[in-house]
Amino acid sequence: MLIGIISKVGIQKSLSLANDLKKSFSNNHDVWLSDVDDIDKHVTNFIKTDVLLTLGGDGTILRVARSTSQYDIPILGINLGRVGFMTEIPFDDAIKSIEYVLDNFNEMRVEERIMLKAIGVSNNQQFELRALNDIVLGHQSVSRLMDIDVYVDSSQMAQYRADGIIISSPSGSTGYSLAAGGPIITPEQELMLIQPIAPHMSLDVGVVVPSCSKISINITSPNKAVVSADGFDEVVLGSTDKIDVEISENSAKFIRLNPKSDFYSQLTTRLKRDVLKNE
Repeated sequence: MLIGIISKVGIQKSLSLANDLKKSFSNNHDVWLSDVDDIDKHVTNFIKTDVLLTLGGDGTILRVARSTSQYDIPILGINLGRVGFMTEIPFDDAIKSIEYVLDNFNEMRVEERIMLKAIGVSNNQQFELRALNDIVLGHQSVSRLMDIDVYVDSSQMAQYRADGIIISSPSGSTGYSLAAGGPIITPEQELMLIQPIAPHMSLDVGVVVPSCSKISINITSPNKAVVSADGFDEVVLGSTDKIDVEISENSAKFIRLNPKSDFYSQLTTRLKRDVLKNE
């Protein structure tokens, strides 16, 4: 079995755990290590890799999933972050739990989550972004309301005056979308959520659309905007630019030790943990 271990730059306990894991498992398995910021340097390993161990928080997983989703590699997340909605294993239980997963690899439950794809035009150049959590359109610099037209399958759904708009996957419903007032959606659903950011005199609730839909976003105000995927890959858009968002052909897969119902039982605990960390 080929195991990829992805640590988080600047976090000493992540680097130390990566080295401990390599020492523990290299006798029986092939292992490669990478910092999350350097993961794209290991593309040649992706095709043969059986499992990816991420040592960080949800941000680390987002970065890894965006780079590896087309290779269909399951991810097992060890939580070194704050909330850890996508991670599975606490830091203190890492080695013991990973040993169990590797010993029972073919029997483990694999959770599959949809990803998003955004295709747009900026300065007459086409771009493509992929996200596990969300595609976000917001201000470039000046905090002014933007005028945004949103279409679903070529039919105009809303004209927003808002600080921006979030197109969220179910995974992203516990992130920025939740902070903007959106609902929480169970992670294995196949749908998209359109969530405005601080809307003014316009539709102020989120709208859920099915996975087969295409969402088109046109900017109709003169000020420039920025579109990003999972908080990465910012692209500046002008008043004549637009983006189309739909479900990606790739998905993210996660190895789970706990039953599906664990999402509900841990929901309040994880959100409270995030509040306490920010106090």
